[in-house]
Amino acid sequence: MLFMKLLFTFIGFIILTFFNKDGTKSRLPNIYYAWRNEQADIPKGRKDGTRSKIEDTMNLSSPNFNASHLIKMFGQHGFSAQEMVALSGDHTIGVARCSSFKNRLTKVDSNLNSEFAKTLSRTCSDGNNAEHPFDETRNDFDNLYFDALVSSNGVLTSDQTLFTSPRTRNFVNSYAQNQALFFLDFQQAKMSLLDIKEVTRVKLEITAAK
Repeated sequence: MLFMKLLFTFIGFIILTFFNKDGTKSRLPNIYYAWRNEQADIPKGRKDGTRSKIEDTMNLSSPNFNASHLIKMFGQHGFSAQEMVALSGDHTIGVARCSSFKNRLTKVDSNLNSEFAKTLSRTCSDGNNAEHPFDETRNDFDNLYFDALVSSNGVLTSDQTLFTSPRTRNFVNSYAQNQALFFLDFQQAKMSLLDIKEVTRVKLEITAAK
């Protein structure tokens, strides 16, 4: 469920409201990179959705997708395999529910570390809604997500496939070894993500600062 998840929930990584010198608030396009305390501008006049409905997010990618499926889906929106892997680093924050990975445990996935499989099984003993973090630092934006993939500790099939596939493995290795490179590529891919046009059929409008 990665591509549309990124598209509709990515706002969690940006701050669009800031205070002017006179103390008033403005909805102006500043991005705040929490992991490095940096800012970058994005274009004004962006369109906002006028509603938030689950039916508008039904075209989610499956947590069971392999690298080929992910490359195709992201490619349809103009992203390269490298950009797809960088954006997948969004999973360095957050958790997955057991219902999205328990299929890997019924017949243990050969690409899943056996000890980590036991850990996931313990999580699922609390039911389908039990949550497991994607990496060891669920609230920190870092490159440990890619470390997890190298160690065969990817939570979802769509996570681990990025390392098992020859088409994307080198990108995973690079980001696991070089956090600064991941931050840079993620930032650039994110800007492209925010620039996608006509991503939905729901009604949009421009919210201008008063």
